[in-house]
Amino acid sequence: MKALSVLLLLFLLSACTTSQVIRDSEYKYSEAAFKFSDPQKALDEFPTKEKGGFVTSVEKSWLGLWAGKTDQVDLQRQSKTLEERKYISISREAEYFFMNESEEGYIPSEHEIILMHMISAMYYMRAEKWEEARVEVKSASYFLENFFHADQKHFDDPALRIWIAGLWASLGEWNEAQVDLRRAYEMTNDPDILPLLKDTKAPKEVSIVFDGTGPQVTWTFGEPFPTFDEKDMAPDFDVTFSTLPWFRRHQLRNSLIRDQISKSNYMSQYYGIQLSKGGQQTIGFVSSSTVRLTGVVLGTAVTVGGLYLLAASGSSGMGDAVIYPFIAGYWVGKLLWDGADSIDSAIKKNVLETDERGREDIKTYRYVRFLPSWVSFTSTAFRDNTKKQITMKSPRSLTTVYFVQRF
Repeated sequence: MKALSVLLLLFLLSACTTSQVIRDSEYKYSEAAFKFSDPQKALDEFPTKEKGGFVTSVEKSWLGLWAGKTDQVDLQRQSKTLEERKYISISREAEYFFMNESEEGYIPSEHEIILMHMISAMYYMRAEKWEEARVEVKSASYFLENFFHADQKHFDDPALRIWIAGLWASLGEWNEAQVDLRRAYEMTNDPDILPLLKDTKAPKEVSIVFDGTGPQVTWTFGEPFPTFDEKDMAPDFDVTFSTLPWFRRHQLRNSLIRDQISKSNYMSQYYGIQLSKGGQQTIGFVSSSTVRLTGVVLGTAVTVGGLYLLAASGSSGMGDAVIYPFIAGYWVGKLLWDGADSIDSAIKKNVLETDERGREDIKTYRYVRFLPSWVSFTSTAFRDNTKKQITMKSPRSLTTVYFVQRF
């Protein structure tokens, strides 16, 4: 009875977990729609689980930005709840990974929290709420510049820097934009950034171009590994940076804090699969054993019944005929026994298929999807018929900034 209670508990835990956590496979229609330049369709096909969670709030806000949406309530709520929680840093060879558990238990990575503020800023800019937008851009910069002590090495990234530079430019703060461009140059030594640093006068136009829709996650020996498609080549801009380091760092962070962020979910789902397999195997054993037993009983009945009929008939040729009931009984029993073997084979096949399907379904690597694969900065107005474009310019800005999403 105790063992049964434990199994029931694991089953319920599995059911609870799998009903909440979005599996990788559940994104396929939404991801396909976004890759085909249809952000509204991507929202329509978006998984229904984890409503209001950190991951889905940022993902849907990013999709909604390109679908012309103006509602950022979920994003604002995430920002507020994260501000109320404590950040914790963990050290690995003088690098710091900060953690701040969201309301539903997800621990966002550095780039995800920074992007939450940057996307929120873009929504405010669209609504022409320039001061609110500035607060969000400042918050994003804070996590890159001052979150830890000055003598501690922490997360920084050139793709994020040039994106923030574009936001500062649209707010009319070219000096702040140059601070981020200079930091991008210090990290990369990209000579194409230097002309942007020498010009003290704000450019008339700037484009921030987003290419691609982020990495695919491949699984090797049960471990997720973010990688870009071979076709996802670097765009032809002078200042372009890949976002793959965001996702590789996310994976490294996950490996370091595995117990806190994934073990319980993965284990409960794993046990759910094992219970499903065990149940099928038990049913299969009972079914095939029943058929075999039925075959023995029927075969014996046919033999005995045949002998009884021969005896009752008083046939003088009974000596030759007596073998026929034995033959009939043998074939009846063999037919049902072979049928039981077929049931065994079918059950084993079904169990293997369930196991493989379960292992595929259990691939659940939570991270913010749909983000660009490349971020580019160019001091011109970018034109492309395949784009989604948002134009931003505050009343105090000398610079018109075009944010462009290419697929």
